[in-house]
Amino acid sequence: MVEERADVAIVGAGPTGATLANLLGRRGHRVVVFEQLAEPFPQPRACHLDAETARIIQHCGLAHELRSIVTPSPGMEYVDRDGTHLFTFEGFERQPLLGWQEDYVFYQPDLDDLLRRGLERFAGVTAHYGTPSPPLDELCRAARFVVGADGAASTVRRKLGVSLRDLGYDEPWLVVDVLMDRPPGRGSDPMMIRQVCDPGRLTTYVPSHGRHHRWEFRLVDPHESPDPWDLLRAWGVEPSHAELLRAVPYRFHALLADRWRGGPDGRVLLAGDAAHQMPPFMGQGMCSGLRDAANLAWRLDEVLRGAAGPDHLDAYEAERSTHTRQVIELSIAAGRLLDQITADLAAGRPPHRPEPAVADDWRWSRLPGLDLGAPFPVGHQAPQPMIDGRPLDDHLGDGWAWVAADASFVPPDGRRRVVTGPEATMGARALLVRPDRYVAAAVIP
Repeated sequence: MVEERADVAIVGAGPTGATLANLLGRRGHRVVVFEQLAEPFPQPRACHLDAETARIIQHCGLAHELRSIVTPSPGMEYVDRDGTHLFTFEGFERQPLLGWQEDYVFYQPDLDDLLRRGLERFAGVTAHYGTPSPPLDELCRAARFVVGADGAASTVRRKLGVSLRDLGYDEPWLVVDVLMDRPPGRGSDPMMIRQVCDPGRLTTYVPSHGRHHRWEFRLVDPHESPDPWDLLRAWGVEPSHAELLRAVPYRFHALLADRWRGGPDGRVLLAGDAAHQMPPFMGQGMCSGLRDAANLAWRLDEVLRGAAGPDHLDAYEAERSTHTRQVIELSIAAGRLLDQITADLAAGRPPHRPEPAVADDWRWSRLPGLDLGAPFPVGHQAPQPMIDGRPLDDHLGDGWAWVAADASFVPPDGRRRVVTGPEATMGARALLVRPDRYVAAAVIP
């Protein structure tokens, strides 16, 4: 039973649900969370986050704690079966424009614990751990809005009658997680993620945070069940110096919900794996869920405060579904690139290398619904430089704000202004920045 009236009921306290609860809690809303697991899931699942999603956790007020549980990652390279370097995916190093390094690896139980502990700061947030969610109709009576962030097998999605569209990728892989005190010794950079283009078995190796290392081995067919130690021994990994955490077969597939909103008066929304699933080749599964949470949090906030009507939530699906589909399609392309490179090597051809711009598009994709005729950088994430010794977002707060290149700019709408200098306005005189840090408008000199 939901004991008291809530603004938002969230089903699921994985990274997406817990992030949404943190963002709503810091805005002062009454939130109730239901999570079947009494403790954070003890095994790693996601292990990568990027600059934008690190920034979202920063917005939760957890930046300092996050830095202690992540390790910067230098990126990803493609190698042949012997470990010889072929090329990197992007071929260049990005500047930390968003206030964080471009890529990090982490151990998910640490992140889950951090996000759960974050909820303890808010008097208005009640989390029920080890408690199955009440029926959806009961949640709809007890809360103004309900969010299903309850994973790939989402009960909320099924109750809404929402189907998943298959975007055309379905491959069996074995995911193996290991704790060990030293890297396996392949490659020039021990922290580089490696895509191994081996005709005998495609493999992904992820050196993660601390002692955590992950391998993903493509299976010949879904019924194959190789001994994980036989696969690891090819990397010089033996039981004598490694602890096997899990070896789990997965279907790497690409699915997108037909709709993300439904129920009585459209008051039920989907987020995270409940709304989309994708191959892990770009490490964007959890990241996409956190983007859902950031987009949904500020829209729910405005509706709950009466600053916008319920139709404001329609743009959540319009923006996030469109962007997520782009990310899924890039993840599929990255998976198929492994097959293409492997075929090239087997045939004695030089392997095909993707253009860097292909990888750039998804990180800086324009948001649908904004004025596509508007000048750059409308529809892109605003930069986050240090301003007076603090990151820009600490000055922006939770609402809308103008970021101005100099003090001569006067906001035309009365919204708050933060003067930063030109380094934060990307060539514009001023940027109107949404609460999720996307640029909604730009004033060009």
